[in-house]
Amino acid sequence: MSLPVVPNPLARNAKGMTFGVMLPHFGAYATPERLMAAGELVERLGFDAVWVRDHLLWRPHAHEAASSIRFIEPIVTLAALGARTSRIQLGTSVLIPTRHPLKLAQELAALSFLTGGRVVAGIGAGHGGDELALGGVDVKQRRIAVIEMIEIIRRALSEDHVTVQGEVFSVDDVTLEPKPASPIPLWFGGPSRTAVEIAAEHADGYLIGTLPFLTMDDRLARLHELEAQSGRRLGLLSVPRVQIGRDRAKARAAVNVAGLVEDGQHHWMKPASGWWDTLEDVEGAVFAGEPGDIVDGVMKLWDRGFDHFVFDVRFQFEEFESMLELIAAEVVPELRAAMAGSSRTPV
Repeated sequence: MSLPVVPNPLARNAKGMTFGVMLPHFGAYATPERLMAAGELVERLGFDAVWVRDHLLWRPHAHEAASSIRFIEPIVTLAALGARTSRIQLGTSVLIPTRHPLKLAQELAALSFLTGGRVVAGIGAGHGGDELALGGVDVKQRRIAVIEMIEIIRRALSEDHVTVQGEVFSVDDVTLEPKPASPIPLWFGGPSRTAVEIAAEHADGYLIGTLPFLTMDDRLARLHELEAQSGRRLGLLSVPRVQIGRDRAKARAAVNVAGLVEDGQHHWMKPASGWWDTLEDVEGAVFAGEPGDIVDGVMKLWDRGFDHFVFDVRFQFEEFESMLELIAAEVVPELRAAMAGSSRTPV
């Protein structure tokens, strides 16, 4: 059965790529005051979307500050910010199988209903066996679990009397109301070739996180092969880490390259040198430096056909507001100008 065509509200357009922001809803600097004001700030500065992560048992990754395990639940966060905004899209990057998919479908439908249809749902298989187990999923079954999750969510958001008998999740003759205010795009995120194949077969878009360009290009090549076979074009979204500052050397020196490698190496293709030792080796997974350096990095994604770029400044959440203002003032306008002058035709 062919998938329905779901419009991509974050598609690249005549102005270029669309831009989003990862919210500071985790870590030591996740305060109620900062988080509740974040959506209004992002909207006022002209960005197109806000994004949240998903964990049940969050422990900071090796490349993140390990000072706090504070993690504010993503759907609750988006609901609160949705009530304080009117335009920006509300995105998840990515929801993992720690809830029954019917419950998650109900939450997404309610979020869409209450915010006028401003929801983009990124979904992933997760990797922490302990938190998946709490959701009733054996880590060895996470691939089939997330495929069933996508099927149940997609059908429950658009159909009545849904029945799915799966290996992990099942529903029998269920109907949810209200339905979403508009169709919710379901994007799949993951670093492996398997993730690309799941996205191409079951999702509306492919969400790339921390992948260096060498690995990213391999995944994109596989995606384009599958797109050619199906005749479908998936949305493309990138969520690398961003470290920005006025002092280029200081900003670049602050990146924890070794931590990024520790977290990502199991899925990354090794560079010609045999290991990832420099920022150049992990470019694509992180962009660091002055505003011009960030512009140069994002333009490499534009040339690769990406629709949406998420500014994830988690290393600088202490300065979240000033970092966003710097990006809005000196990065986004330069990107708009560069994309307008690019010879690459928007897809």
